[in-house]
Amino acid sequence: LLRTRARFSSIFGRNMTKGIPLLYITPENGVRVFTERLQSQVLKTMAWDLNPFQNPSIAHKTSFDNTSEPHLQQKLEELLDLEDDSMKQNLTPEEMARIAGGFGATDDSVAQLLNDAMQKDLMTDKGADSPDDAAHSLQDLVNEGLAFALRANDFHTSRQLLILYSLVAAKKRRNSESAPLIESNGQPTTAANNGTNSGGAATHDRNSVAIQNTMKMVYTKKEIPTPGSDSSTDELSKLYIPPPPPPPPLDTDRLRSATNSDGLLAVLGAAQVLRAMQDGSAKRRVLESIESVEEWVENGEQSVAFRVASWRDQRAAQGDLKIAMESDSNFMAFISNKAIANRKRFAEQLKAASAVTDFDSLQFLQTIHSVLSQMNSPCLRLELLQYILGLDNRYSVAHVKRSVELAATCLNISSEETESGNVLADEKAITQ
Repeated sequence: LLRTRARFSSIFGRNMTKGIPLLYITPENGVRVFTERLQSQVLKTMAWDLNPFQNPSIAHKTSFDNTSEPHLQQKLEELLDLEDDSMKQNLTPEEMARIAGGFGATDDSVAQLLNDAMQKDLMTDKGADSPDDAAHSLQDLVNEGLAFALRANDFHTSRQLLILYSLVAAKKRRNSESAPLIESNGQPTTAANNGTNSGGAATHDRNSVAIQNTMKMVYTKKEIPTPGSDSSTDELSKLYIPPPPPPPPLDTDRLRSATNSDGLLAVLGAAQVLRAMQDGSAKRRVLESIESVEEWVENGEQSVAFRVASWRDQRAAQGDLKIAMESDSNFMAFISNKAIANRKRFAEQLKAASAVTDFDSLQFLQTIHSVLSQMNSPCLRLELLQYILGLDNRYSVAHVKRSVELAATCLNISSEETESGNVLADEKAITQ
């Protein structure tokens, strides 16, 4: 019933649904009114006791690898509005985040929920004695939502949360750096509180339209240009100045270990990629990987027996890693100099990247994507990329590439927010 009302509201407008009663009709009990009190109880149950689920009639047509446009449109129309009075008056932000991840909520309302958490964090950070005391309500909300998205096996809501989190985190960074809530004279800033709401509604409307346009492109898979693609080279070079740092890291280790869904692995992998870039672990691991590959190349050039033993060890691990690879061609690569050439080139690519790349920028993802695009049946190289990005051995080349592309999308959107001062994205850049 809640999804039916949400769909009606999406088609005919929010004002049309105000005051419309919800009726539950069954042959056994006849007509029953789904009162506001019952709705409040159901929403609480959804947030705490009910295992989240997608609409079973369309779930099979809105999966990661099988999405029908009409069914996806219905899914988007059925998204719940967290700004509804019954939600805001009865649910905590954590409960609304759970509903957003597990059952689906509109982009505007999820963005507003995260924005409220961001404002709360900014106020808390102003009174913090040290960076270690910084608030993290925004990250906690996103983690709650991702956990419920995983339980519902919903790729779309998890991706929505990650992208909107990147948007709001970019806004938080910009506000904390250039728009303090308190001026040096002790007076509130005009934006924070000037006694009126002049311009606030207009800004909210522009942001709302921007969010809708951006997410529409994402839902239709016309995402912001990904690194390594020819059509995106010019746009990436524009977005690289200045490079937007990744958002504050999300702790998704436990969530990644709890799913084998390709779509959810891509989203949670993208969150981990952004985390590795943000905390500096990617840079440290790149340097370690270069040393490891160069050591293997040096030993491999001196001994065929070493290369054969290396091939045998990696074939033994092949069954556990489940990496697609042809055994015959792979063996010949180790007997010949092909494996040495591949790994030597891999080390050179990593060296070149470490020399010119800011490890918290799009250029790093562009380099990784380029390396992935040249891989056919890797083993050691894939393991090292998994290590660099902090991913486990379930991530094949395709999985890593999807994660890198989604991470690039998040950084691109963050860059648009940083450069423009709002969430207005360059629609031309998105569709090219």
